[in-house]
Amino acid sequence: MIENGDLILDYLERLGVEYVFGVPGGSIEPLYNALARSERKGGPKAILARHEAGAAFMADGYARATGKIGVCCATSGPGATNLITGVANSYADGIPLLVITAQPAIEKFGLGAFQEGSCTGISTVSMFESCTRYNTLVSHPAQLETKLLQAISYTRSNRPGPAHLSVPLDIMRAKVEPKYGKQHLRAFINHEVVPSTEGTHMLLKYLATAANVTVVIGEGCAGATNEILALAEARGWLLVTTPMGKGLVSDFHPLYRGVFGLGGHDSAREALLPENAEYVVVIGTALDEVTTGGWDTEAILSNRLIHISQNSEHLSRSILAKACILGSPKLLVKPFSNMLKESPNRPKLEYLPGADGFPPHVQYRDKDVCFEDTNPVKPQSLYWSLSQLCPPDTHVLMDTGNSFLWGIHYWQSHNKPGVDEKLFHIGMGFASMGWAIGAAVGMAMAEKAPVICFTGDGSVLMSGQEMTVAKEHNLNILFVILNDSHLGMIKHGQRLGGAESIGNVLPDVDFAGMAKAMGLKSHRINKISDLDAIGIDDIFKEDGPCVLDVIIDSEEVPPMGSRMKVLAGGGGQDES
Repeated sequence: MIENGDLILDYLERLGVEYVFGVPGGSIEPLYNALARSERKGGPKAILARHEAGAAFMADGYARATGKIGVCCATSGPGATNLITGVANSYADGIPLLVITAQPAIEKFGLGAFQEGSCTGISTVSMFESCTRYNTLVSHPAQLETKLLQAISYTRSNRPGPAHLSVPLDIMRAKVEPKYGKQHLRAFINHEVVPSTEGTHMLLKYLATAANVTVVIGEGCAGATNEILALAEARGWLLVTTPMGKGLVSDFHPLYRGVFGLGGHDSAREALLPENAEYVVVIGTALDEVTTGGWDTEAILSNRLIHISQNSEHLSRSILAKACILGSPKLLVKPFSNMLKESPNRPKLEYLPGADGFPPHVQYRDKDVCFEDTNPVKPQSLYWSLSQLCPPDTHVLMDTGNSFLWGIHYWQSHNKPGVDEKLFHIGMGFASMGWAIGAAVGMAMAEKAPVICFTGDGSVLMSGQEMTVAKEHNLNILFVILNDSHLGMIKHGQRLGGAESIGNVLPDVDFAGMAKAMGLKSHRINKISDLDAIGIDDIFKEDGPCVLDVIIDSEEVPPMGSRMKVLAGGGGQDES
């Protein structure tokens, strides 16, 4: 007989999960007792976040980096409600999380127990209903194992996302006899969706003789990128990524034309127009506002569209498509790389930069600004410079706001041929400010590799305390803070939209000094040449986190044109 808390930890260990991110409290203590016992025997460890939303962000980053389930937990009442924003962010991006919250003892429901979140009071289970794939109260000790397996299966389905278990204190503490023994858990973990014969034949019918095709690579192509590139290279088809798919293809690939969607490149949109693409093949992504450049019907949403995904929800938004095909991108594409004949016009594949160091086939706004060494720093110059200085295996995260707008457009990914690893990360489905700070911690816990996190001063004032977790665990993270004393996306959005300028000014904060007070190494950057003085290479070689407090030019307008067109009621067709 073992306690239910130990049962949960046993399953997590068998799934290869190394960490549980959370904040303890009265009703969740039995799980933390189990975590203490687990850690002593080499099992999953407890990582103390500073706020429950930060714990969810950390679990999210861990899941993105490893492909495993990210696990976060919180006590009853406010602990549980504080998790919701982080869980909603993972739900919107399809990230597998196991979310465990506590309740007072079930016999105390309705009696006004401390921090009660039961169905008779402030029902936390009801609050999680719309941001989870599975959501339940465990109301009897014998239920927990079955419901845990159900939760695991939902997190890793072909529609992945968070699953929530609300467990009363007495049920978490109860002793049970495990029902399912040590059987293999693969039955409860996602398997690739095998495409139908009809879908495969349909794909071949349209693409076998097509000469001009543009392939749009989404975040769901991770693990299948090499097969997709082989097909595109054999036929000479152009390549574009979504904002979430950025980083799966080297910016210097000769067929790559940039990012289409929010913050993207004119060259990507041109590659999707009818004169350049007989078919537009979109793989592994939902066609939402961000991905479609504000629902651009001329470039992507038309009867030239062939939409492939193993997530049926993605396909439900493609009503006008020539074809919607449900199936694993890898299983669908791999046979075609062998079946389709090589194009006689196949270009010579040389991953070479232009004379200015930029990818020669991607059109950038304000390219010359990237070379300016001004005080304050131009954001364009900051992103381009750091993308040249960081090690090629660095995981980069871009926070919500101007941070990800500049990153989508100016950060350069240097993926080597044959490497199928996603190194560029944004959380754009729900777009929670401060996500990248916590996610960087979770990612660094998993990877033990260099991580760089771009965030804004507004996000740091919300979630900057999570940087102390990076310090506590000596994680190699470079936090780059865009400090312009404004909520930049709000400021420029109000200007571009002709709205009143209100609620966008922040105090002038010395984030380098704040970081030092928290025990982190830090530098204030006033111009790009300051990066040479501090030595980025040395920073990545040193253990522990470091903060760059970068004073940026607040008047530089990020590439947010498509977003403004949507807010104004028009279609998104450019990024001016």
